[in-house]
Amino acid sequence: MMESETILFLSNGYAEDNIACCIIEKLLEESLFLKIKALPLVGKGIPYRKLSVKILGPCKKMPSDGFIAGDFFYLLKDLKDNWLKMYIQKVKALRAERSKTKLVICVGDIFLVLTSALFIKRPIIFLPTAKSAYIREHYLVEKWLMRHFCRKVLARDKKTALSLRSSKINAVYFGNAMMDCVKITGEDFGIKDGEPTIGILPGSKKEAYDNLGTILDAVREIPLQNWKKVNFLLALAPSLDVKKINTILLNKNQWVLKDTTLEERKRGIIAFLVFQNGPIIKIIQGKFGDVLNRSWVIIGLAGMGNEQAVGMGKPVITFPGKGPQINKRFLRIQQKLLGNATFIVENTGKAVAKKVCFFLSHPEKLNEIVRVGKERMGDSGASKRIVKLILEDLTKKQ
Repeated sequence: MMESETILFLSNGYAEDNIACCIIEKLLEESLFLKIKALPLVGKGIPYRKLSVKILGPCKKMPSDGFIAGDFFYLLKDLKDNWLKMYIQKVKALRAERSKTKLVICVGDIFLVLTSALFIKRPIIFLPTAKSAYIREHYLVEKWLMRHFCRKVLARDKKTALSLRSSKINAVYFGNAMMDCVKITGEDFGIKDGEPTIGILPGSKKEAYDNLGTILDAVREIPLQNWKKVNFLLALAPSLDVKKINTILLNKNQWVLKDTTLEERKRGIIAFLVFQNGPIIKIIQGKFGDVLNRSWVIIGLAGMGNEQAVGMGKPVITFPGKGPQINKRFLRIQQKLLGNATFIVENTGKAVAKKVCFFLSHPEKLNEIVRVGKERMGDSGASKRIVKLILEDLTKKQ
């Protein structure tokens, strides 16, 4: 492919980076000669680096981790940490790519579309991952930007696609590419079929360490509610360091972090969290899809992770945590988005354990979660359809 036919991906969050990379993987399966570059506006772009995709501009993790909506305090912290200076440098990198780029793929929110329209001025395919008509309609200014600058908008659900088309926006629904990021290898982590298993998603941001305390209290409480033989799987994001969990344990008596064997690490089990004469949590890395697949119920303080869990038919028990992301406002929005397949409880171990045990005792309730998950999150396979659209678009005249 010619130099002038570069595909540029813009994203603004760790989850969005992952979605973009799912699409990039499928693109590279179709052609190894595609020239792909990325500009992550939030974070360090770790998923892109794993695929050896060239990253434009500087990358730095900000105090807000990209979650500044409704929180002026974190916006100020980002500005103090030179966010504006970094954004200007990213804009310069964008402008330098204008003559080389044929198509821009924006994965995230409308700010990416605005940035692309102003500074690179190339055709845009937009995946608005953060907004859905299940929560609220897009604002008029967002619709205007999509109508005037996006060649195609790939809505995250059917309801949103219909809403956007009613406003004369070229929107389609191909499925939810987020579900393509869930890769299942069949690993069982030594758990037999039929054994009750709780999945734990502490999130991928640094606030996950602080929120782990309540999760450990819940794990300790569950056996006291007549569920003594339960497996626990904690999916640790690549952005988190298992060694830092030890700092949490300083305030949690009787919990110990233990190493695993080489054979266990090959299976994705990188450590054990052990309570004296009590439950054991297997800490898993690199097998997120298998954690969801084996779990009956999820204790989740994640963004995309919670959504993927619901998409796989798992009820998610959550609570307002510490930090900019998992607060009451965010959880209420997520609950609307996921059709009440998430259950918000108080930030106490007993409250979390009580709701988890309810679902363990009432497996018939899971059928409704499966239905809601399919309705709100759709099936996997969207990435292949998106790739077909991109390749067709590359053959068009500008």
